Amino acid sequence: MSLQGLRQFSRDKLPLILGVYIVLQPILDILTALGVKAEFPVTVGVVVRALFMALSFLYVVFVSRFPGKKWCLAALGVLLGYLALFMLQLLLIGGLSLCFANLQETVKTFFAPFVAVFLIAVYKEYGTYVSTRAIAWSCGIYTGVILLAFLTGTSYLSYGNSGYGYNGWFYAANEISCIVAIASPALLFYCLKELPSVTKKTWWKGALILWVLASVVFTADFIGTKAAFGIIVLYMIAALIWSVIRQFQAPSRENLIRLGVLALMLAAVFALYSISALNAYITNVMDPLIDVPSDEIDNIWSSPIADANEGTWLRELISSSPLVQRIDSILSRRLFSAASSVQVFLDGGPGAKLLGIGYANTAAYGYRIDFMIEMDPLAILIRHGILGFVLYFAPYAVFFVAVLRRFFRHPLKALSSLKYCSYLYACLIALAIALFVGHALVSPAVSIFVLVAAMQLWAVSAQEDPDSLPAGQ
Repeated sequence: MSLQGLRQFSRDKLPLILGVYIVLQPILDILTALGVKAEFPVTVGVVVRALFMALSFLYVVFVSRFPGKKWCLAALGVLLGYLALFMLQLLLIGGLSLCFANLQETVKTFFAPFVAVFLIAVYKEYGTYVSTRAIAWSCGIYTGVILLAFLTGTSYLSYGNSGYGYNGWFYAANEISCIVAIASPALLFYCLKELPSVTKKTWWKGALILWVLASVVFTADFIGTKAAFGIIVLYMIAALIWSVIRQFQAPSRENLIRLGVLALMLAAVFALYSISALNAYITNVMDPLIDVPSDEIDNIWSSPIADANEGTWLRELISSSPLVQRIDSILSRRLFSAASSVQVFLDGGPGAKLLGIGYANTAAYGYRIDFMIEMDPLAILIRHGILGFVLYFAPYAVFFVAVLRRFFRHPLKALSSLKYCSYLYACLIALAIALFVGHALVSPAVSIFVLVAAMQLWAVSAQEDPDSLPAGQ
Protein backbone atom coordinates (compact mmCIF):
# COMPACT_ATOMS: atom_id res chain seq x y z
CA MET A 1 0.00 0.00 0.00
CA SER A 2 1.33 3.43 -0.94
CA LEU A 3 1.79 6.16 1.62
CA GLN A 4 -1.16 8.04 0.12
CA GLY A 5 -3.30 4.92 0.32
CA LEU A 6 -2.26 4.39 3.92
CA ARG A 7 -3.27 7.94 4.76
CA GLN A 8 -6.65 7.45 3.12
CA PHE A 9 -7.13 4.17 4.99
CA SER A 10 -6.25 5.93 8.25
CA ARG A 11 -8.75 8.69 7.53
CA ASP A 12 -11.51 6.16 6.85
CA LYS A 13 -10.78 3.46 9.43
CA LEU A 14 -8.72 4.93 12.27
CA PRO A 15 -11.71 5.98 14.44
CA LEU A 16 -13.12 2.45 14.17
CA ILE A 17 -9.73 0.85 14.87
CA LEU A 18 -9.20 2.98 17.97
CA GLY A 19 -12.71 2.21 19.25
CA VAL A 20 -12.28 -1.53 18.69
CA TYR A 21 -8.89 -1.46 20.40
CA ILE A 22 -10.41 0.10 23.51
CA VAL A 23 -13.39 -2.29 23.54
CA LEU A 24 -10.99 -5.25 23.30
CA GLN A 25 -8.95 -4.20 26.36
CA PRO A 26 -10.83 -6.53 28.78
CA ILE A 27 -10.36 -9.44 26.35
CA LEU A 28 -6.62 -8.72 26.31
CA ASP A 29 -6.58 -8.72 30.10
CA ILE A 30 -8.46 -12.03 30.29
CA LEU A 31 -5.95 -13.58 27.89
CA THR A 32 -3.12 -12.04 29.92
CA ALA A 33 -4.46 -13.64 33.10
CA LEU A 34 -4.64 -17.02 31.37
CA GLY A 35 -1.07 -16.58 30.16
CA VAL A 36 0.19 -15.69 33.62
CA LYS A 37 -1.63 -18.67 35.15
CA ALA A 38 -0.06 -20.91 32.49
CA GLU A 39 3.35 -19.35 33.27
CA PHE A 40 3.96 -18.18 29.71
CA PRO A 41 7.12 -16.04 29.50
CA VAL A 42 5.30 -13.42 27.40
CA THR A 43 1.57 -12.71 27.53
CA VAL A 44 -0.85 -11.57 24.84
CA GLY A 45 -1.37 -8.23 26.58
CA VAL A 46 2.35 -7.43 26.56
CA VAL A 47 2.72 -8.30 22.87
CA VAL A 48 -0.38 -6.45 21.65
CA ARG A 49 0.22 -3.31 23.70
CA ALA A 50 3.90 -3.16 22.72
CA LEU A 51 2.87 -3.55 19.08
CA PHE A 52 0.25 -0.81 19.46
CA MET A 53 2.89 1.50 20.94
CA ALA A 54 5.31 0.76 18.08
CA LEU A 55 2.65 1.31 15.41
CA SER A 56 1.61 4.56 17.11
CA PHE A 57 5.17 5.80 16.88
CA LEU A 58 5.51 4.79 13.21
CA TYR A 59 2.18 6.42 12.35
CA VAL A 60 3.17 9.78 13.85
CA VAL A 61 6.60 9.79 12.23
CA PHE A 62 5.86 8.42 8.76
CA VAL A 63 2.12 8.58 8.02
CA SER A 64 0.52 11.54 9.77
CA ARG A 65 0.39 14.94 8.09
CA PHE A 66 -1.02 18.01 9.80
CA PRO A 67 0.01 21.54 10.79
CA GLY A 68 2.12 21.45 13.93
CA LYS A 69 3.44 17.91 13.35
CA LYS A 70 6.94 19.20 14.11
CA TRP A 71 5.94 19.60 17.77
CA CYS A 72 4.86 15.96 17.99
CA LEU A 73 8.12 14.89 16.31
CA ALA A 74 10.04 17.07 18.74
CA ALA A 75 8.26 15.43 21.69
CA LEU A 76 9.12 11.96 20.37
CA GLY A 77 12.71 13.05 19.80
CA VAL A 78 13.04 14.31 23.37
CA LEU A 79 11.60 11.07 24.76
CA LEU A 80 13.94 8.95 22.63
CA GLY A 81 16.88 11.14 23.61
CA TYR A 82 16.13 10.66 27.29
CA LEU A 83 15.71 6.89 26.89
CA ALA A 84 19.06 6.69 25.07
CA LEU A 85 20.77 8.49 27.98
CA PHE A 86 18.93 6.27 30.48
CA MET A 87 20.13 3.10 28.76
CA LEU A 88 23.66 4.50 28.51
CA GLN A 89 23.61 5.09 32.26
CA LEU A 90 22.54 1.49 32.86
CA LEU A 91 25.17 0.24 30.42
CA LEU A 92 27.89 1.99 32.39
CA ILE A 93 26.56 0.60 35.68
CA GLY A 94 25.84 -3.02 34.78
CA GLY A 95 26.49 -3.67 31.11
CA LEU A 96 24.12 -4.94 28.43
CA SER A 97 22.53 -7.47 30.76
CA LEU A 98 21.24 -4.65 32.99
CA CYS A 99 19.89 -2.78 29.95
CA PHE A 100 17.93 -5.84 28.81
CA ALA A 101 16.72 -6.51 32.37
CA ASN A 102 15.21 -2.99 32.44
CA LEU A 103 13.74 -3.04 28.95
CA GLN A 104 10.27 -4.47 29.63
CA GLU A 105 9.42 -2.20 32.57
CA THR A 106 10.78 0.84 30.74
CA VAL A 107 8.56 0.13 27.73
CA LYS A 108 5.55 -0.28 30.06
CA THR A 109 6.27 3.03 31.80
CA PHE A 110 6.75 5.01 28.58
CA PHE A 111 3.76 3.49 26.82
CA ALA A 112 1.64 6.43 28.05
CA PRO A 113 3.72 9.36 26.71
CA PHE A 114 4.34 7.74 23.31
CA VAL A 115 0.67 6.82 22.85
CA ALA A 116 -0.36 10.28 24.10
CA VAL A 117 1.60 11.86 21.25
CA PHE A 118 -0.17 9.49 18.83
CA LEU A 119 -3.65 10.37 20.15
CA ILE A 120 -2.84 14.08 19.96
CA ALA A 121 -1.64 13.66 16.38
CA VAL A 122 -4.82 11.81 15.39
CA TYR A 123 -6.97 14.50 17.01
CA LYS A 124 -5.05 17.31 15.31
CA GLU A 125 -5.17 15.59 11.94
CA TYR A 126 -8.73 14.23 11.85
CA GLY A 127 -10.52 15.66 14.89
CA THR A 128 -10.91 12.03 15.98
CA TYR A 129 -10.84 10.65 19.52
CA VAL A 130 -12.13 7.51 21.21
CA SER A 131 -15.90 7.72 21.67
CA THR A 132 -17.77 7.59 24.95
CA ARG A 133 -19.57 4.51 23.65
CA ALA A 134 -16.29 2.62 23.17
CA ILE A 135 -15.04 3.55 26.65
CA ALA A 136 -18.41 2.62 28.17
CA TRP A 137 -18.59 -0.73 26.38
CA SER A 138 -15.08 -1.61 27.49
CA CYS A 139 -15.76 -0.72 31.13
CA GLY A 140 -19.09 -2.56 30.94
CA ILE A 141 -17.29 -5.71 29.80
CA TYR A 142 -14.85 -5.42 32.72
CA THR A 143 -17.59 -5.10 35.33
CA GLY A 144 -19.88 -7.58 33.58
CA VAL A 145 -17.14 -10.22 33.56
CA ILE A 146 -16.49 -9.65 37.27
CA LEU A 147 -20.17 -10.24 38.09
CA LEU A 148 -20.50 -13.19 35.68
CA ALA A 149 -17.40 -14.89 37.07
CA PHE A 150 -18.75 -14.52 40.60
CA LEU A 151 -22.16 -15.94 39.68
CA THR A 152 -20.55 -18.93 37.95
CA GLY A 153 -18.10 -19.55 40.79
CA THR A 154 -15.09 -19.09 38.49
CA SER A 155 -13.73 -15.77 39.74
CA TYR A 156 -10.12 -15.25 40.76
CA LEU A 157 -9.54 -13.73 44.18
CA SER A 158 -8.39 -10.12 44.36
CA TYR A 159 -6.25 -10.83 47.43
CA GLY A 160 -5.13 -14.42 47.12
CA ASN A 161 -3.06 -14.29 50.30
CA SER A 162 -6.08 -13.43 52.43
CA GLY A 163 -8.91 -14.86 50.33
CA TYR A 164 -10.91 -11.64 49.88
CA GLY A 165 -12.31 -9.89 46.82
CA TYR A 166 -13.51 -11.08 43.42
CA ASN A 167 -11.51 -10.05 40.39
CA GLY A 168 -13.38 -11.87 37.64
CA TRP A 169 -11.17 -13.60 35.10
CA PHE A 170 -8.52 -10.92 35.36
CA TYR A 171 -5.12 -11.17 37.00
CA ALA A 172 -4.16 -7.89 38.71
CA ALA A 173 -6.94 -6.62 40.96
CA ASN A 174 -5.29 -3.24 41.52
CA GLU A 175 -5.02 -2.55 37.79
CA ILE A 176 -8.59 -3.66 37.05
CA SER A 177 -9.83 -1.60 39.99
CA CYS A 178 -8.07 1.47 38.57
CA ILE A 179 -9.48 0.87 35.09
CA VAL A 180 -13.03 0.57 36.43
CA ALA A 181 -12.56 3.64 38.63
CA ILE A 182 -11.32 5.80 35.74
CA ALA A 183 -13.73 4.50 33.08
CA SER A 184 -16.87 4.12 35.22
CA PRO A 185 -17.91 7.81 34.94
CA ALA A 186 -18.06 7.39 31.15
CA LEU A 187 -19.94 4.10 31.55
CA LEU A 188 -22.51 5.50 33.97
CA PHE A 189 -22.97 8.67 31.93
CA TYR A 190 -23.53 6.60 28.77
CA CYS A 191 -26.00 4.22 30.42
CA LEU A 192 -27.96 7.03 32.05
CA LYS A 193 -28.13 8.84 28.71
CA GLU A 194 -29.29 5.75 26.79
CA LEU A 195 -31.78 4.34 29.31
CA PRO A 196 -34.61 6.87 28.67
CA SER A 197 -34.55 5.99 24.95
CA VAL A 198 -35.41 2.32 25.56
CA THR A 199 -38.77 1.25 24.06
CA LYS A 200 -40.75 -1.98 23.98
CA LYS A 201 -39.00 -2.93 20.75
CA THR A 202 -35.58 -2.31 22.29
CA TRP A 203 -36.25 -3.99 25.64
CA TRP A 204 -33.05 -5.99 25.22
CA LYS A 205 -31.11 -2.74 25.29
CA GLY A 206 -32.72 -1.83 28.61
CA ALA A 207 -31.98 -5.28 30.02
CA LEU A 208 -28.34 -4.98 28.98
CA ILE A 209 -28.04 -1.53 30.56
CA LEU A 210 -29.57 -2.79 33.82
CA TRP A 211 -27.15 -5.75 33.84
CA VAL A 212 -24.22 -3.38 33.39
CA LEU A 213 -25.44 -1.03 36.12
CA ALA A 214 -25.89 -4.01 38.45
CA SER A 215 -22.36 -5.14 37.63
CA VAL A 216 -21.01 -1.69 38.53
CA VAL A 217 -22.74 -1.89 41.92
CA PHE A 218 -21.35 -5.39 42.47
CA THR A 219 -17.83 -4.40 41.44
CA ALA A 220 -17.82 -1.41 43.78
CA ASP A 221 -18.55 -3.69 46.76
CA PHE A 222 -16.95 -6.98 45.84
CA ILE A 223 -13.73 -6.37 43.93
CA GLY A 224 -12.42 -5.54 47.38
CA THR A 225 -10.46 -2.32 46.80
CA LYS A 226 -11.14 0.95 48.55
CA ALA A 227 -10.34 2.95 45.42
CA ALA A 228 -13.05 1.39 43.24
CA PHE A 229 -15.68 1.66 45.97
CA GLY A 230 -14.93 5.25 46.94
CA ILE A 231 -14.57 6.57 43.39
CA ILE A 232 -17.73 4.93 42.04
CA VAL A 233 -19.81 5.98 45.05
CA LEU A 234 -18.49 9.54 44.94
CA TYR A 235 -19.33 9.83 41.25
CA MET A 236 -22.88 8.55 41.80
CA ILE A 237 -23.40 11.03 44.64
CA ALA A 238 -22.05 13.90 42.51
CA ALA A 239 -24.20 12.86 39.51
CA LEU A 240 -27.24 12.60 41.78
CA ILE A 241 -26.70 16.13 43.11
CA TRP A 242 -26.16 17.38 39.55
CA SER A 243 -29.40 15.71 38.46
CA VAL A 244 -31.38 17.19 41.37
CA ILE A 245 -30.18 20.69 40.47
CA ARG A 246 -30.92 20.04 36.81
CA GLN A 247 -34.43 18.82 37.62
CA PHE A 248 -35.18 22.10 39.41
CA GLN A 249 -33.76 24.12 36.51
CA ALA A 250 -35.34 22.20 33.63
CA PRO A 251 -37.66 19.35 34.67
CA SER A 252 -37.67 16.40 32.25
CA ARG A 253 -38.60 12.73 32.11
CA GLU A 254 -35.04 11.80 31.15
CA ASN A 255 -33.56 13.52 34.17
CA LEU A 256 -36.17 12.01 36.47
CA ILE A 257 -35.22 8.53 35.26
CA ARG A 258 -31.56 9.35 35.88
CA LEU A 259 -32.40 10.51 39.40
CA GLY A 260 -34.27 7.33 40.18
CA VAL A 261 -31.58 5.03 38.79
CA LEU A 262 -28.77 6.80 40.67
CA ALA A 263 -30.73 6.72 43.93
CA LEU A 264 -31.43 2.98 43.53
CA MET A 265 -27.78 2.26 42.71
CA LEU A 266 -26.53 4.17 45.73
CA ALA A 267 -29.03 2.39 47.97
CA ALA A 268 -27.89 -0.96 46.56
CA VAL A 269 -24.19 -0.18 47.05
CA PHE A 270 -24.68 0.76 50.69
CA ALA A 271 -27.10 -2.12 51.34
CA LEU A 272 -24.61 -4.66 49.99
CA TYR A 273 -21.64 -3.14 51.79
CA SER A 274 -22.31 -4.98 55.06
CA ILE A 275 -21.89 -8.34 53.30
CA SER A 276 -19.29 -7.18 50.79
CA ALA A 277 -15.79 -8.47 50.24
CA LEU A 278 -14.49 -4.94 50.84
CA ASN A 279 -16.10 -4.73 54.27
CA ALA A 280 -14.75 -8.17 55.18
CA TYR A 281 -11.26 -7.25 54.04
CA ILE A 282 -11.25 -3.96 55.93
CA THR A 283 -12.72 -5.54 59.09
CA ASN A 284 -10.61 -8.70 59.18
CA VAL A 285 -7.32 -7.60 57.61
CA MET A 286 -6.82 -3.84 57.53
CA ASP A 287 -8.39 -2.62 60.79
CA PRO A 288 -6.50 -5.03 63.11
CA LEU A 289 -3.22 -3.89 61.55
CA ILE A 290 -3.86 -0.16 61.30
CA ASP A 291 -1.61 0.68 64.29
CA VAL A 292 0.94 -2.10 63.79
CA PRO A 293 4.37 -0.80 62.65
CA SER A 294 5.13 -1.45 59.00
CA ASP A 295 8.17 -3.62 59.63
CA GLU A 296 6.15 -5.95 61.85
CA ILE A 297 3.41 -6.22 59.22
CA ASP A 298 5.96 -6.86 56.53
CA ASN A 299 7.55 -9.65 58.53
CA ILE A 300 4.16 -11.34 58.44
CA TRP A 301 3.31 -10.62 54.80
CA SER A 302 6.57 -10.40 52.87
CA SER A 303 9.79 -10.68 54.83
CA PRO A 304 12.07 -10.04 51.79
CA ILE A 305 10.95 -6.40 51.75
CA ALA A 306 11.79 -5.98 55.44
CA ASP A 307 15.14 -7.67 54.93
CA ALA A 308 15.96 -5.57 51.87
CA ASN A 309 15.30 -2.16 53.41
CA GLU A 310 17.00 -2.78 56.75
CA GLY A 311 19.03 0.30 57.68
CA THR A 312 17.55 2.60 55.03
CA TRP A 313 16.78 6.24 55.74
CA LEU A 314 13.09 5.99 54.86
CA ARG A 315 12.52 2.91 57.02
CA GLU A 316 14.17 4.62 59.97
CA LEU A 317 12.01 7.70 59.37
CA ILE A 318 8.85 5.59 59.33
CA SER A 319 9.88 3.86 62.56
CA SER A 320 10.84 7.07 64.38
CA SER A 321 8.05 9.42 63.28
CA PRO A 322 4.43 8.69 64.32
CA LEU A 323 3.22 11.05 61.58
CA VAL A 324 5.14 9.29 58.81
CA GLN A 325 4.06 5.94 60.26
CA ARG A 326 0.43 7.05 59.99
CA ILE A 327 0.93 8.31 56.44
CA ASP A 328 2.55 5.00 55.51
CA SER A 329 -0.40 3.16 57.03
CA ILE A 330 -2.91 5.26 55.06
CA LEU A 331 -0.89 4.57 51.90
CA SER A 332 -1.10 0.79 52.54
CA ARG A 333 2.61 0.63 53.49
CA ARG A 334 3.77 1.94 50.10
CA LEU A 335 6.53 4.08 51.64
CA PHE A 336 7.91 1.07 53.49
CA SER A 337 8.07 -1.09 50.39
CA ALA A 338 9.79 1.73 48.45
CA ALA A 339 12.47 2.35 51.11
CA SER A 340 15.26 0.30 49.52
CA SER A 341 14.79 1.86 46.07
CA VAL A 342 14.69 5.35 47.57
CA GLN A 343 17.95 4.62 49.39
CA VAL A 344 19.71 3.54 46.18
CA PHE A 345 18.50 6.73 44.51
CA LEU A 346 19.77 8.87 47.39
CA ASP A 347 23.11 7.07 47.47
CA GLY A 348 23.56 7.35 43.70
CA GLY A 349 25.65 9.94 41.93
CA PRO A 350 24.50 12.69 39.56
CA GLY A 351 23.71 10.14 36.84
CA ALA A 352 21.34 8.21 39.08
CA LYS A 353 19.62 11.36 40.30
CA LEU A 354 19.22 12.84 36.83
CA LEU A 355 18.42 9.66 34.86
CA GLY A 356 17.18 7.22 37.51
CA ILE A 357 18.18 3.81 38.85
CA GLY A 358 15.92 1.65 36.70
CA TYR A 359 14.01 -1.44 37.78
CA ALA A 360 16.43 -4.35 38.01
CA ASN A 361 18.94 -5.33 40.66
CA THR A 362 22.66 -5.09 40.04
CA ALA A 363 25.78 -5.60 42.12
CA ALA A 364 26.53 -1.87 41.89
CA TYR A 365 23.50 -1.11 44.09
CA GLY A 366 23.66 -1.63 47.82
CA TYR A 367 20.00 -2.65 48.12
CA ARG A 368 17.36 -4.52 46.15
CA ILE A 369 15.21 -2.28 43.97
CA ASP A 370 12.87 -4.80 42.33
CA PHE A 371 9.94 -4.16 44.70
CA MET A 372 7.06 -2.17 43.24
CA ILE A 373 6.78 1.54 44.03
CA GLU A 374 3.01 1.91 43.91
CA MET A 375 2.85 5.69 43.64
CA ASP A 376 3.47 6.83 40.08
CA PRO A 377 5.25 10.17 40.69
CA LEU A 378 7.62 8.63 43.24
CA ALA A 379 8.15 5.59 41.03
CA ILE A 380 9.07 7.68 37.99
CA LEU A 381 11.33 9.98 40.03
CA ILE A 382 13.26 7.04 41.48
CA ARG A 383 13.26 4.83 38.37
CA HIS A 384 13.89 7.60 35.82
CA GLY A 385 15.43 10.46 37.76
CA ILE A 386 14.73 14.17 37.83
CA LEU A 387 15.01 14.52 34.06
CA GLY A 388 12.66 11.63 33.38
CA PHE A 389 10.20 12.94 35.97
CA VAL A 390 10.09 16.40 34.39
CA LEU A 391 9.70 15.01 30.86
CA TYR A 392 6.97 12.65 32.00
CA PHE A 393 4.82 14.96 34.10
CA ALA A 394 5.31 18.39 32.51
CA PRO A 395 2.82 17.61 29.68
CA TYR A 396 0.22 16.47 32.21
CA ALA A 397 0.68 19.70 34.15
CA VAL A 398 0.29 21.75 30.96
CA PHE A 399 -2.85 19.76 30.08
CA PHE A 400 -4.53 20.42 33.43
CA VAL A 401 -3.62 24.12 33.36
CA ALA A 402 -5.11 24.42 29.86
CA VAL A 403 -8.29 22.55 30.88
CA LEU A 404 -8.73 24.72 33.96
CA ARG A 405 -8.14 27.84 31.87
CA ARG A 406 -10.92 26.76 29.52
CA PHE A 407 -13.15 25.88 32.46
CA PHE A 408 -12.89 29.30 34.07
CA ARG A 409 -13.77 31.04 30.82
CA HIS A 410 -17.30 29.55 30.95
CA PRO A 411 -17.61 27.68 34.28
CA LEU A 412 -21.41 27.59 34.42
CA LYS A 413 -21.69 26.35 30.86
CA ALA A 414 -19.12 23.64 31.56
CA LEU A 415 -20.86 22.52 34.74
CA SER A 416 -24.19 22.36 32.93
CA SER A 417 -22.86 19.42 30.89
CA LEU A 418 -22.92 16.07 32.69
CA LYS A 419 -20.59 14.71 30.04
CA TYR A 420 -18.03 17.41 30.78
CA CYS A 421 -18.36 16.88 34.53
CA SER A 422 -17.99 13.11 34.09
CA TYR A 423 -14.72 13.38 32.16
CA LEU A 424 -13.36 16.11 34.42
CA TYR A 425 -14.07 13.82 37.36
CA ALA A 426 -12.41 10.87 35.58
CA CYS A 427 -9.24 12.87 34.89
CA LEU A 428 -9.02 14.24 38.43
CA ILE A 429 -9.54 10.73 39.79
CA ALA A 430 -6.81 9.42 37.48
CA LEU A 431 -4.47 12.04 38.93
CA ALA A 432 -5.39 11.02 42.50
CA ILE A 433 -4.87 7.33 41.66
CA ALA A 434 -1.46 8.11 40.17
CA LEU A 435 -0.45 10.04 43.29
CA PHE A 436 -1.66 7.66 45.99
CA VAL A 437 -2.50 4.26 44.50
CA GLY A 438 -0.23 3.86 41.50
CA HIS A 439 -0.82 1.83 38.33
CA ALA A 440 -2.53 4.76 36.58
CA LEU A 441 0.29 5.91 34.29
CA VAL A 442 2.99 3.22 34.43
CA SER A 443 0.63 0.37 33.53
CA PRO A 444 -0.35 0.30 29.82
CA ALA A 445 -3.63 -1.46 30.62
CA VAL A 446 -4.67 1.48 32.81
CA SER A 447 -2.91 4.42 31.19
CA ILE A 448 -4.76 3.96 27.88
CA PHE A 449 -7.99 4.78 29.74
CA VAL A 450 -6.36 7.82 31.36
CA LEU A 451 -5.36 9.04 27.91
CA VAL A 452 -8.69 8.49 26.14
CA ALA A 453 -10.55 10.13 29.04
CA ALA A 454 -8.17 13.10 28.83
CA MET A 455 -8.72 13.39 25.07
CA GLN A 456 -12.48 13.33 25.63
CA LEU A 457 -12.19 16.06 28.27
CA TRP A 458 -10.07 18.14 25.91
CA ALA A 459 -12.58 17.77 23.09
CA VAL A 460 -15.61 18.44 25.31
CA SER A 461 -13.97 21.47 26.90
CA ALA A 462 -13.29 22.83 23.42
CA GLN A 463 -17.00 22.52 22.69
CA GLU A 464 -17.78 24.37 25.92
CA ASP A 465 -15.35 27.10 24.88
CA PRO A 466 -15.91 28.02 21.19
CA ASP A 467 -12.71 30.10 21.13
CA SER A 468 -10.68 26.92 21.76
CA LEU A 469 -12.06 24.81 18.90
CA PRO A 470 -9.34 23.41 16.64
CA ALA A 471 -9.13 24.94 13.19
CA GLY A 472 -11.72 23.49 10.87
CA GLN A 473 -13.71 21.83 13.68
